Amino acid sequence: MAISMNIDGGTQYSHAKFISGNSKSHSSSVAAGASCYFVKSTDRILLNASGNLSAGFNSGKSESSNEYKNRSYYLIPRFSVSNKWFSRKLFVELGADVTANLYNNKSTQVSPVYNQKHNQGDESVKITAGIGKGRLENITDMQNALWLNRTLEKESRLSRPLTFDEINDLGRAITAANNTRVLDGRKRVQFMLEAIDNYFQNKSLISKTDIKYFSNLNDILFFAINQPRLSGTELFARVTPGITNHDETFTEKFTAEKNTEDATTRSVRLSLGLNKYAPVNLKHQNNYGAAAQLSYLSHQYNEKNFTGAVLNNEIDLKSDVKQAALDLFFEHAIYPNTRTVVNFRLDSETGLQDFGSDPEFFGTADLSGTLNYFISYRTRLSVVFGVHYQNNTYNITSYLSLLPETIALFANAGLQVNL
Repeated sequence: MAISMNIDGGTQYSHAKFISGNSKSHSSSVAAGASCYFVKSTDRILLNASGNLSAGFNSGKSESSNEYKNRSYYLIPRFSVSNKWFSRKLFVELGADVTANLYNNKSTQVSPVYNQKHNQGDESVKITAGIGKGRLENITDMQNALWLNRTLEKESRLSRPLTFDEINDLGRAITAANNTRVLDGRKRVQFMLEAIDNYFQNKSLISKTDIKYFSNLNDILFFAINQPRLSGTELFARVTPGITNHDETFTEKFTAEKNTEDATTRSVRLSLGLNKYAPVNLKHQNNYGAAAQLSYLSHQYNEKNFTGAVLNNEIDLKSDVKQAALDLFFEHAIYPNTRTVVNFRLDSETGLQDFGSDPEFFGTADLSGTLNYFISYRTRLSVVFGVHYQNNTYNITSYLSLLPETIALFANAGLQVNL
């Protein structure tokens, strides 16, 4: 279980002199967030749960030929849980994903008099239920056990080569140490090093304990990239019903004008598929999967315009979409060392959809690559690049609208420096 919290704030002020007059502006903001992540993995249960809550407030004022004030806040809670119960090689799963996004903004102006409020809320609930065969195991700790074994063997610190069972037990020792809660960060480092050192000492596997030996332990236990790495195969059948609601209100106080939007989308999806995560060796891994999917979506949209309490105009729309599609993905990951990860991934979806007229084909494809390159313990280079394609796809926000055929290229690079 892991818990993290953050808070940040900022302010700005500016004063400029022009021939027409002075201009002043200032604003302040504060944001806070908290998140929690919990994992339980046994022979019978695989439970993943996470939740986060973020909130923020912003206030600003500007003065020149006019005076303008703006104030806004947001609240974003999210909770996700997935649980699988295993019996021999079969499993039953049940999960839920609940999200919300609440936003409020108030803007005022002195001349001409203007006072507008904007409220927006987005809520979504999805339930997943399914059955299947097989299991995907997180092998990140075993990966680090192999890296540690290779490093100590290269440095001639092992008294003898480790057997397969001993390497497997080393991975379990790393997992047990990682799952032991130690609140004091310094004590946690000490505990982790002692736990793994005890494993080697109790089995008389270490020929020499010196600073080089402990620096290798510290290097891999605390500085290796621990992105989740999975192994295994699963066949699954899942049904995912969901409901999403979007409501938005604009109110102008002095003209008594009001505009409301409400959109509700109900959906259900049936998926039959296979996922396979296959480590080729310590440095390479292939992941791939395929799923046949049937989807039904019902979208309702309502818009109203008022002046005072009088309804001036109303739009009421309803749309249904049916889809039969095939989803495919392939991913190749490269781990040249404990510091660097190179990843290439292809995701595609293609099928037939009915939008109340003649059925038509639709498709999307995403090809992407990422690089997380170790420069130093304080500096990393990250690169993301790829291409996106879509044809005959629909955007579900307020209106259900057909998006244009699109090919988009993207690339991004940056340095992360920890001071």
